[in-house]
Amino acid sequence: MKRIVALAVTLIMVLAMTSAYAQVDAFNVYCVATGKTVEEFNADPIAAMIQEQTGYMVKYDQAPADANDAMTAITNIFMSRSDYQAIVVNKNQFYSLLAMDALKDLTPFIETTTNMKEVIGAFGFETASVDGKIYGIPQKDAKKATNMGIAFRQDWLEEYNAANPNASIPVPSEENAYTMSLSNFRTMLAYFKEKVPQGGSAFHVDMNGVMQESILPAFGIHQEWSEVDGKLVYFVNHPNFEAYLTFMESLFDEGLMTYQATADNDGVVKMLQAQLLGAGKVFHWNAAAIEKTDAHELDDTIGYIGVLVADEDFGDLSKVRQFANEGYSLYTVVPKYASDEQTAAVIDWADKKLNADFFLSMVMGKEGETYTMEDGKYYPILPAFDEQKGIADKFMNGTREEDYANYWLCRTRKTQAQDKMFSRTNFMADEAGVKSPISVMSPNTVFDTYFSGAASEVRTALITSMFSSDGRMALKDIQAIWSANSGVEIDTAVNEWYTAWSGKDTFNTVK
Repeated sequence: MKRIVALAVTLIMVLAMTSAYAQVDAFNVYCVATGKTVEEFNADPIAAMIQEQTGYMVKYDQAPADANDAMTAITNIFMSRSDYQAIVVNKNQFYSLLAMDALKDLTPFIETTTNMKEVIGAFGFETASVDGKIYGIPQKDAKKATNMGIAFRQDWLEEYNAANPNASIPVPSEENAYTMSLSNFRTMLAYFKEKVPQGGSAFHVDMNGVMQESILPAFGIHQEWSEVDGKLVYFVNHPNFEAYLTFMESLFDEGLMTYQATADNDGVVKMLQAQLLGAGKVFHWNAAAIEKTDAHELDDTIGYIGVLVADEDFGDLSKVRQFANEGYSLYTVVPKYASDEQTAAVIDWADKKLNADFFLSMVMGKEGETYTMEDGKYYPILPAFDEQKGIADKFMNGTREEDYANYWLCRTRKTQAQDKMFSRTNFMADEAGVKSPISVMSPNTVFDTYFSGAASEVRTALITSMFSSDGRMALKDIQAIWSANSGVEIDTAVNEWYTAWSGKDTFNTVK
């Protein structure tokens, strides 16, 4: 009799658990903008393969492309309790919804997953948690990387070296991690100044480019906000910023640097295309446009510098540091008003998409059809890859983080030029990349209210100082502009968060 009672109790518990985690078979998902119509998005073959893999009937909708319109639309969804069971939001939207107490606690549902707990890092879940409860599926940026570097006329540098064998400048290469010393960079620009035709420039800065991310690390400044003596400081208040400012102003005064004052003037890419420029900051997706060859060949006249280093540090790869991006940009959330059955379905659906074989197929397609493998690296087959997997990222809700870091690189290899630039400018990004702590900061009333305006005023002052001898300002006057625009209050708010942030010791492995 006791055994029968025990079995009955066990059965009741199992049935209760099954009932608690019963799942609907259809729901609606609100995604970020895709660049497609809603009809095209739903008709994409990836949607069909997800349905076959997961068994769920899903109808997709999407937010407006404009960030402000998207925030309004998402807020309206929650205010009107619209019929969406999963909503993809950015970091700021996520924290705003948390503050509204609008999100479902996903912890018990995620605990039952097969893949999600294993492939999404603990830090990711920490960014999505409050008081130990998880309120979103975090989606990590693919890889710690920089999107930019300095493109330069390598043929001119080699010409200089041939003419100056006793004072040659090491060409950026694997041996020196595609770096160059500050002094050598200046010497190179002085030579370029004599090479460029009328209307050209040795080094050109695009509009608002007061922060040259490939130059600042040579002065020990590795992000817009950097840690100094345990506190975060804005870059103009960094103790080494005056040396950077002096260096940039001297380039301008010596005619080694020009500035794109208006949108009507040509920027770096157009000047490189016209062969009017010696060097300038570009993004890796610009590489194919500036290299004057077929996409399947390399242009040896163009080289890339990942980052400049201090003269005394050149050749010591342990001293290399560079700006890098990596954080959790998107979160999939469930409205608090959704039922447990709907929530269980959403989490199960997202979990099944993280199956190793399916995730590869969803993101990359088929080997030999949409991508190829060479020495363990993924390369796209175009145009099939773009046509079939162009919006694959819009169907992701969390990623297989370690795998996706490799899969995503396929998208940086669409041309040989792009692959060349990305691989060179990111040669040491894994070891030397410094991420911005602000990228994972939760909403902060003071920061959110005042920072944008203060930063804009400071940059305007820097443009006047860096790129105009007539408007030169002392650093203390620029710093005073920061203070006058609530900079002290911003500093205090940022550091109150930073001091309390439990993740700061693990966020950056580079110190």
